[in-house]
Amino acid sequence: MSGRLTITAAVLVGFLAAGTVGCVSQDEYNKAVAASQRANEELLKSQSALQTIRADNQKLRDDLDARDMTLTGKDQVIANLKDAHAGLLADFKKLEALYQKAAGLPVVITGPQISILPLRVDAALRTLVKANPELMDYLPKYGMVKLKADLTFAKGSVGVKPDAVAALGKLAEIVNAGEAKTFHIYVAGHTDDIPLVKPATVRAHKSNWGLSLHRAGAVVKVLAAGGVAQPRMGAMGFSKYHPVAPNAPDNKGNPLNRRVEIWIVPPDRFLTASNVVQPEK
Repeated sequence: MSGRLTITAAVLVGFLAAGTVGCVSQDEYNKAVAASQRANEELLKSQSALQTIRADNQKLRDDLDARDMTLTGKDQVIANLKDAHAGLLADFKKLEALYQKAAGLPVVITGPQISILPLRVDAALRTLVKANPELMDYLPKYGMVKLKADLTFAKGSVGVKPDAVAALGKLAEIVNAGEAKTFHIYVAGHTDDIPLVKPATVRAHKSNWGLSLHRAGAVVKVLAAGGVAQPRMGAMGFSKYHPVAPNAPDNKGNPLNRRVEIWIVPPDRFLTASNVVQPEK
């Protein structure tokens, strides 16, 4: 543009020179002067616009540089936090080992318990168990809540105690909400090796097989009353054959083995054949 304006100015000079020798009329001279003024104004506007563009360009460069510095700083902060976390975890494991050694316990280094369930479901189950520590445990890596049978049922009975009913009602709310609504609920009853001896208990359950299955069914009924759809659930009995701790000699049992496990299972695992196989015609 500056080149064109320079040419225009040169032409104007030519007109002016010609005007001095009387070859150009006054009107033409005035037009040439006006054209020159307009050209100068356009030149000033172009120069101002160019300066604005340069200033905006520099501001963008400065903003990009500042953003790069911020991102670099955040990356460094994240790296520092990761290093600090690793250091704290290592210190914790050392202290845990020292404590176990001082207490005469076998040294077992434990890490964080990872849950197979969605975060919200996991958090809700942890809160529920924390509120009922005497009644139930939670095993995150299995997605399983374990009821202590001696606190859930009367001895030899399948009647669920009121405190257990209340806790199971809360559990029903958890498995009926959010991502857990599509999960299966499998309830497994277990006994210790003490045989049934009371006539009424024997008549009702026949053996530990029946007692373990009937207790699982009783928990299923409570969950169903709490709103859990029955097609989502299953009941199993394992009798005395899956202990989690040694039973006392001479069939004296162990309270740890008297339990009911509630497995919260994702919908793509442990499905029955009716869910995955079409019947043959």
